[in-house]
Amino acid sequence: MICGIVLSGGLSRRFRSPGEPWIDKALYRVGNEPMIKLVYDALSRVVDEVFIAVNNQDRAMSYKSIIPSANYVIDDERLKGPLAGIYSALSKCRGDYTVVVPNDMPYITPRALEPLISELGNFDAVTYIYPNGHLENALIALRRDVTLQYMNLLINYGRSKVFDLARGLPRVLFLNPLVHGIELRSLVNINRREDLMKMTVNTNEQVIRNDISIIRNYAIDDVVSKRLNELVGSLWYTLITGDPWPEFRLYAESGLHFLAGHVLLDSTNENVKQLGRRILTSLGVDKA
Repeated sequence: MICGIVLSGGLSRRFRSPGEPWIDKALYRVGNEPMIKLVYDALSRVVDEVFIAVNNQDRAMSYKSIIPSANYVIDDERLKGPLAGIYSALSKCRGDYTVVVPNDMPYITPRALEPLISELGNFDAVTYIYPNGHLENALIALRRDVTLQYMNLLINYGRSKVFDLARGLPRVLFLNPLVHGIELRSLVNINRREDLMKMTVNTNEQVIRNDISIIRNYAIDDVVSKRLNELVGSLWYTLITGDPWPEFRLYAESGLHFLAGHVLLDSTNENVKQLGRRILTSLGVDKA
């Protein structure tokens, strides 16, 4: 059995026009359907059950009038951001394979989701990486059991980013969409209304030409026991030691520049953090 998760607990601050009252981006219509309905329809064609993760019960009720057949869960309060919704839904999923999609990816297609699922047999997580090294980090397929184990550790560190899973799980595959014949526009998430008008995706220079696999041979006990020799090049080594450079080097040399930039934000040195921000700005990331 394969489980699908739609993340819909965000505040949509960047989507709102100046002076406009808050609106739920998930309910904004693209064509004739709300964005979240388009995401649900695509996801439900490749999974056996779908959970929609929300931050409160009122939001769940507003979605139920549009998507009555979905399951609804409330974000786990012990985690922040998207991880809170992922954790709540994973705890309810019955299958070991899970696909996570944000509610603001209205052009997603079943064709784009299928490679994520098919590669999970050999990896803990599978996601897409743009040819320029930018990560669409909220679109990810996960092995349920192993992910829950590591998410319990993320709770202790107060983490909130979906890509912490790519940094913290031992075996991760990053798919180049061009290699798999996936249209880049189908992977775009809508942060602002003008994003809906984009017909092409600007990937700048191409640094990723193939799929990238990151294999780290540690187990959950290595993280709990803080066996640093086993954890080099992972989120856990960076968090435990405060030294981001081994993990940074792994991603930088692989072309995973989005992750490399974020690793530097975990440094205790402000100059190093500034370098991370500059890397992310060069990739068009304005929210780090």
